[in-house]
Amino acid sequence: MRQRLYIVGYDISDPKRQALLRYNIKSYSATGQKSAYECMLSLDSKQQLTELALSKIDSNDAFFIIETVKTYWSQVVKGDLSKPEKTATEHFYIG
Repeated sequence: MRQRLYIVGYDISDPKRQALLRYNIKSYSATGQKSAYECMLSLDSKQQLTELALSKIDSNDAFFIIETVKTYWSQVVKGDLSKPEKTATEHFYIG
């Protein structure tokens, strides 16, 4: 299945729920820092991660976001050498 690059970020107040979500996000992560990670996700893995996040987030938490990243190199793979657009094409936000 085809994978796309996403930025996954969260702000969860409870350390146990935060650790569980971080552990799952890191299994998909290429790079990351604190509570923001670059992840290669298929549609299935994005759905699984979203469902897990929804089960761990409560009303006291600030946010969970999955946003598509469009980079120059993702366009080069498709044969498009033009400069990438500055807007994200798809996102998921709870906040």
